Amino acid sequence: MTHTTTSAHGRPPLAVWACGPARGQPVPERLAQRLVHEYTQCGDTIADLTGTGLVADQAERARRASEVVASTSSEHEDEVAWADLTVAALPAIDEPARVRKHRARAQVTFAAMITRPGGIIATITPVGHAPDGSVVDPAPGLVRAAACAGLVYVQHVVAVTAPICELGLGSAIAVRDRDFDSDLEEMDTALPVSVADAAATITSPAHLNVSVFRVPKKGRTPAANTAGEVEA
Repeated sequence: MTHTTTSAHGRPPLAVWACGPARGQPVPERLAQRLVHEYTQCGDTIADLTGTGLVADQAERARRASEVVASTSSEHEDEVAWADLTVAALPAIDEPARVRKHRARAQVTFAAMITRPGGIIATITPVGHAPDGSVVDPAPGLVRAAACAGLVYVQHVVAVTAPICELGLGSAIAVRDRDFDSDLEEMDTALPVSVADAAATITSPAHLNVSVFRVPKKGRTPAANTAGEVEA
């Protein structure tokens, strides 16, 4: 279920990774493992900004050096550019656009500060919904923030977190109206498979977006000089 496509229209190559359920975490274990193996080698150093420690745990298992870092920490203010891979997670929070923009820029700026030239920054973003039903997607603002920081957008990964079965993503679920009378609750109120799957996808998105950037090497501009690499 993994494929990579290089766009001829100035877009970064797209990859689809089957990463299994997130289990309430912003980073599924299989996604953390994949990021470590895709973007680092033995001896590299990984910074985990996700707030879970899962990426650092996978780094240790893969014999990489790692450190869990709080994005608001001042501990590394004097230690610039020490990570080969920095992994961050930006939640989908219903907040004013100005606040969301500031949050994305702060996250990207800090990640860029601690990542070595030529290193990789991978930021994980879910898709959420505001109370009015509108979509909350941090990814576009994150890409704009990365452009302002001079990063090169090298890949976009769709990390699928729902089970994949013959019918597509997810599986049949029984959906009941909690306001029903207790007598009615005993009835079989399961929705048809297609409707139930659609409801599950809407209320619990089936994927995470991973935006992958490269910190330009010293003496180079952020311009895309490599096939598949584009400016954010």
